[in-house]
Amino acid sequence: MAVDSELISVLTRLGFTQYEAQAYTALVGRAAITGAEVGRRAGMPPSKVYETLTRLEARGAVLVNRSEPVRYTAVPHHWLLQQLRARYDTDVEAAQAALDRLPTEREPGLVWSLSGRDAIIHAFTRTIAEAKQSIFAGIWDEELDEFRGPLEAAPGRGIQTHVAIYGPRTLTGPHTYDLTECGASARLRLSGRRLAVVVADDTDAIVAEFGDRSPDHATLTTNPIIALLAVEYLKADISGRLLINAMDPDTYQQLLTTPGMKAMLRPITDQAPQTRSEAPDA
Repeated sequence: MAVDSELISVLTRLGFTQYEAQAYTALVGRAAITGAEVGRRAGMPPSKVYETLTRLEARGAVLVNRSEPVRYTAVPHHWLLQQLRARYDTDVEAAQAALDRLPTEREPGLVWSLSGRDAIIHAFTRTIAEAKQSIFAGIWDEELDEFRGPLEAAPGRGIQTHVAIYGPRTLTGPHTYDLTECGASARLRLSGRRLAVVVADDTDAIVAEFGDRSPDHATLTTNPIIALLAVEYLKADISGRLLINAMDPDTYQQLLTTPGMKAMLRPITDQAPQTRSEAPDA
C-alpha cells in the first residue's frame, strides 16, 4: 500500500510514532486483518508490528479480535480524532493555568532576532493581538492575507489602527493608506526585498525583511526609541504619499529630478561609498 506521507506527518504531530501512524493508516476503512497483513500494508519491519499494535490498542486507536489468528481493526477515525481533540484541549487548558501561575519577569528595551517566515508571522500576529491602544503597521500585499484577521479585528477592540499598504489591496476596519507607488520605488531600492513594520502602543515593535530570494529575518523589541523610529518611518511614508497626491504631476516630476531626491531614491546596490574628495562639505 502506498503510504500517504502527509497523513503520516499529521498523525505524528498529534502524538503518534512513525510506526503507529503507519499501522493505524493501514487499518483505517478495512475489515479486520492480521498483524502480518498490517505490517505488509504499512511497510513496517515484522519485529515492530505487534508492539506497535499493542500501543495503539492501549491508546484506544485499534480494536483486537482475539480469535485464531488474532485480527485488528481501526477505531473509526472520527471517534479517535474527537478523543484526541478533547484530550489536547484539556492538556492545553491545564498547561495555560499552570504557566499563568509562574512569576513573570520582563527586561524592557532588549532587541530580539527572529528568522524563518513562520516565526516572524506568529510574532507579527501576536503583537497585533496584544495591542491595548494603538497599532501602526506597514504591510505589503504579499503578506496582507496573513495579517488580515487580527488587523481587521483590532478596531472592534477599540484599538486605533493605521495600516500603510504597499500595494493596491485594502482592509475593512482600520485606517488604510494606499502606498502602491511607494512600494514600487522601495522594491527597486531594496532589490526586491520588502520591509514590514508593526508597532503596538508605541512600545512593542517588530520590523521584518521579507524577500523572494533572500532569507526572511526580523527584530522584535520593547525599546521605545526603536518603536518611535518605526512609527515615524510609517508616518513619513504616509504623509509623503499624501503630499505627492496633492501635487500636480508636473511639480512632482520636477521634484524627482532634483539632486537630493535622485540621490535618495537611487537603489542601494548602486550607491558606492563616497571618497573624501567626493564627500560634500559639512
